[in-house]
Amino acid sequence: MNPLPMDGTERALPLPLMRARRVLVSEKPENSPASTISTDEELLERIQKRDESSALTLFYRYNKLAFSVGIKILQDEGEAEDLVQEIFIRLCNEAGSFDNEKGSARTWIIQMIYRRAFDRRNYLHRRQFYSGTDAAERTNTLIERKSLEEDIIARLTVQQLKAAFGDLSDRQRKTLEMFFFEGLTLAEIAERTGEDVKNVRHHYYRGLERLRQIARQMLRSRNFNL
Repeated sequence: MNPLPMDGTERALPLPLMRARRVLVSEKPENSPASTISTDEELLERIQKRDESSALTLFYRYNKLAFSVGIKILQDEGEAEDLVQEIFIRLCNEAGSFDNEKGSARTWIIQMIYRRAFDRRNYLHRRQFYSGTDAAERTNTLIERKSLEEDIIARLTVQQLKAAFGDLSDRQRKTLEMFFFEGLTLAEIAERTGEDVKNVRHHYYRGLERLRQIARQMLRSRNFNL
């Protein structure tokens, strides 16, 4: 264990962003704590006790997925790298809010990754809207919602997301799980499953539309104005 001092000024663990040199998303140092066999739940519990090695283990376990999600949603490598750092600082500061009775740590972490990515994208859209771009560009910024379905899905609770996925066909569910939770492209999913890319694309869009319908129904019940 490598506990950190609590002096009242250190609010976040010294993740790579806070070190003398910024660690690249794909970088993995020798003797990385990521090789330690610990569950995500155990890591979060130790992070609450300010254990730096557990924080780094979690970072190396999820940083590639977080970066992949950031690239897909933000369409910018620099923004995606910033997102990774922000997410893991937030994970360290909010580890105590994880409740294993509501779902697995992995699901909780992935939900946070998507929510922070969409929050960042929405902020960037608002900033662009007010930055002096011409009216046509501002209109496109507001209308072009390529990830509307994912945005809606990201607002579901863990229980709602599980229920929604359970209502999909087996192929639709597996395709969306690999796309959202593993960060695979449709071509990579086709290679893994041995299916034609056209079929994978069909499962993806049919499943996404069904998931979107379910998500809207669930969110309406929570009085969201979609």
